[in-house]
Amino acid sequence: MNNTLATIDDRKVAIREYKNSTATTDKRLTFKEFGTMFGVEQGSAEHRSEFSRYCSARNAEAVAFVEKARASGLTLANSVETIDKVTGELVGVRIAFSKATTPKVKALKVKQEDILKALTSLPKGELEALLAKLS
Repeated sequence: MNNTLATIDDRKVAIREYKNSTATTDKRLTFKEFGTMFGVEQGSAEHRSEFSRYCSARNAEAVAFVEKARASGLTLANSVETIDKVTGELVGVRIAFSKATTPKVKALKVKQEDILKALTSLPKGELEALLAKLS
């Protein structure tokens, strides 16, 4: 399982890639949660700079994840945002990729009888010209 985080339109997005599915998401640390977790003074210059580095690193991982998906031939299938019903805040985003496939086209089987019928219906001049091209 790989975790990748990104900021998309000022929204914090975390992408988690599982073995059996393409991708899903989880929540990234907010500015306040980051300060509490790492024990830095809330709103200090150190807090802002460390949080900025954290966001930049996670964004770089997200870009690398998307590029890896594109290089593997995957395209974005859909994305679904989950919003908390009480607070109205974005809780997570699910991003799914799909592999582009081309439908198989069955080639018609041409029987020798069909070829002979088509050839016999040709005028003698066209048939001679066709035989001359083949030889």
